[in-house]
Amino acid sequence: MISAIQELGKRVLKQESKEPLDVLIESISETNYPHVFLVVIEKNNWKVEMEECQEGESYKYLYRRGASNGPNFSPTALVTDLAKTFDKKFMAWFEKMIKQKANFSEPNISYIRDIYTILHENRDEIYETLKTKINETTGGCVLTLKINGHYLKEDPTFVSLFVHLIQEKDSEVSANDQVCSVCGHRKALVMAGSPAFKFYTNDKPGFISGAFDKELAWRNHPVCMDCNLCLQEGKRFLENRLKFRFYGLEYYLIPEFLFGEQNTREEVIEILRSGNKYKTLHSQQQIENSLADEEDILDVLQEADDDVLFHLLFLRKIQSAERILMVVEDVIPSRLRKIFEAKEQVEKRFPLQKGSTPYRRYHFGRIRAFFNKSDDNKRQSDLDKYFLEITSAVFRGQSIDIRFLTRFFMQEIRKHVAGTSEREGEEADTDKIFHVVRDALMNVLFFAELKILKTGEENLVPSKLFEDIFELYGPHLDRPEKKALFLLGALTQMLLKKQQNERNSQPFLKQLKGLKMKEKDFLGLLPKVQDKLQQYNALDPKKKVLAEEISDFFLRAGTGWKLSVDEMNFCFVSGMNLVHHIENILYGNKHENNEGEEK
Repeated sequence: MISAIQELGKRVLKQESKEPLDVLIESISETNYPHVFLVVIEKNNWKVEMEECQEGESYKYLYRRGASNGPNFSPTALVTDLAKTFDKKFMAWFEKMIKQKANFSEPNISYIRDIYTILHENRDEIYETLKTKINETTGGCVLTLKINGHYLKEDPTFVSLFVHLIQEKDSEVSANDQVCSVCGHRKALVMAGSPAFKFYTNDKPGFISGAFDKELAWRNHPVCMDCNLCLQEGKRFLENRLKFRFYGLEYYLIPEFLFGEQNTREEVIEILRSGNKYKTLHSQQQIENSLADEEDILDVLQEADDDVLFHLLFLRKIQSAERILMVVEDVIPSRLRKIFEAKEQVEKRFPLQKGSTPYRRYHFGRIRAFFNKSDDNKRQSDLDKYFLEITSAVFRGQSIDIRFLTRFFMQEIRKHVAGTSEREGEEADTDKIFHVVRDALMNVLFFAELKILKTGEENLVPSKLFEDIFELYGPHLDRPEKKALFLLGALTQMLLKKQQNERNSQPFLKQLKGLKMKEKDFLGLLPKVQDKLQQYNALDPKKKVLAEEISDFFLRAGTGWKLSVDEMNFCFVSGMNLVHHIENILYGNKHENNEGEEK
């Protein structure tokens, strides 16, 4: 993956004809820092000028962030508190150069000392002038120098010192005549990693190979100077073009080219380069065919040939370091096509709303709904690890166990069932249950379409009347006890609908024990439902046929089911949710019990 980023950076440098210096300079956001204040030095005179920052031209200020409590790699600094920025960033840079004069040539130090003398002698007056001008503006500011009509990037001395300081910092821990881990070539100098990615630090012994000797830390990730430049440019391209949001998480989409024509590679790079523009021009199409709430670029890339593959790098920044949450490697376009095909199949299996818009577009948000927070009172997501593991399984074709899924499905479903049972008859909670269960069912179908759903030991027993429903909506219903629970859920929902119509409440919900029922509870629930339907004079011949089918499956299943409580209750609530399909089979599409397919 690191080599792919290096190759991407090399390609971008070639396409844009960038020099090594351009890679080292950081651009400045004109949105966050619209004003640039220049201390202009001409011969022995000074003045303060202001100009508008233009992000595309901000390289001329020679800016690169340094230590938080020390000077940057040039006198250019982003103004936070003017007093601190002026002394600790601007003036301190000159003081540092003069203090380290032994490291630089005498002409360069003499030139820097002359400029510092002017600044130091007029320090208070320059500061007050800056203070007055900055107070007259709104928005962020940048402080820099202009020498004899030249910006810092146009001044050879400042450029020389700028490059020297960066290389000195990057090669603080290095070795001579070693093999670079990125390009695989022996180089005169390799350093300990690249500042482009900070996956580990050298100040913690546990991160250092070679008997915890910091001087040997280069062994962890030796990088030559050429690859370092390419990695930095590749990282910048990722930050600017290929950084996407994914349900509260950030990821980089990293292309890697295996073989193929040069123009094919250039075409993919151009799609990635103009990704944001492309999504804007095709926003409606993207919204309808997306794997995320956010418009994503994966829909575009699925059309590419399999001579390119993609890595999804999920990162979380913690102060100045970066923590890798998950790396999904080697995703090929044909796999993306399978994922989108599975998404389309899931959407086809659910009825339509008014008009032509599908009931609900399927995307990873349906999965995230169950793998976000284990407790709604938590401030931050604590189930990111599980969500990313499922995401990785989808992209890489790895199996997902239904027993693992149902644990989290039922945790979310029970929250809303508890609310409904406490406030009988509240339509809003009933609607919420319907949608949460539907999300869970869509997830199950999605995984089944991708052939990654692991349901355990199969014991297929066909149904007399409802096998079509099981084939369409029940890939997890692969045993007689599961089919019995599904149909029992449908019969129970018929009773609840009858109670709602007759009493405007659903007291029988209390019999469901918050959907934490065990095997003996389900076996005892069937006669209770039949008895209650009889009391309402609603146990018609069609429902008796359904009850007989349930009994038949229970008898075939025997006792001692090898199902978790969550799995049993999920099969049951699936039947409750899809009751209208059972009613259509029993009564036909126009029967009075079929009270609207969607809520």
